[in-house]
Amino acid sequence: MTQQLTNKVAIVTGAGRGIGAAIAKVLAEAGAKVAVNDINPDRAERTAAAIREAGGTAISIGADIANKFQCVHLIETTRKEWGRLDILVNNAAVEPSKSILKMDEWDWQRCIDVNLKGTFFMSQLCGRVMVDENQERGGGAIVNIGSTAGVSVPLPNLAAYCASKAGVVGFARECAREFAQYGIRVNTVLPGIIDTPLTEPLQENEATMSRWQREIPLGRIGRDIECAQTVLFLCSNASSYITGQTITVDGGRVMR
Repeated sequence: MTQQLTNKVAIVTGAGRGIGAAIAKVLAEAGAKVAVNDINPDRAERTAAAIREAGGTAISIGADIANKFQCVHLIETTRKEWGRLDILVNNAAVEPSKSILKMDEWDWQRCIDVNLKGTFFMSQLCGRVMVDENQERGGGAIVNIGSTAGVSVPLPNLAAYCASKAGVVGFARECAREFAQYGIRVNTVLPGIIDTPLTEPLQENEATMSRWQREIPLGRIGRDIECAQTVLFLCSNASSYITGQTITVDGGRVMR
């Protein structure tokens, strides 16, 4: 078995920075042609340009995955460019920080719309393409990026985020059951505390870093590349008999 993705076509949502950008780059290094999506087109293009500069193949597509019509645009632009679709990574997410007592309905709904409804839109639409076009070449692979916050370690002031990520886990399992007959595998990765632009401000707090290091058996926070390598495995033939699984990447902070 191999973790090479030669001639495969992938869409990675929310890939303008952080874990999403790392995933897009790792998939491209493995040979995939990557459609880099972000709601911010400049961020998406920076990731795509970095892939091309490294010798990979990528295009950037700005789209808000909470909008079904923009999801269609993202998928059809990818298919027009390369004529196929093999891999979807649902990574795009927002994290409104408010206590439950003070949270505005708009913040709650926006988080659910992007993190959960966007995952539904992209999984449904890409699933249809994979069912219609990929039967002779092995179906496809969908990987969702959840969070340990959705299943094991709730985070203060992130109730909407926790709820949305818990929903992603349940939705992905049903996708895996329903899509299996078409050869489409669906799995979820749960990052723990990862070194990304979102955690950089927290890393400046010595007490917070010290607490994280005590709570994580491996003694450090994770790197975005470590999440990306897990996604690569789940997108490749090396995981050909794995579907419906939820894999935690958190240095052992949560053990099940």
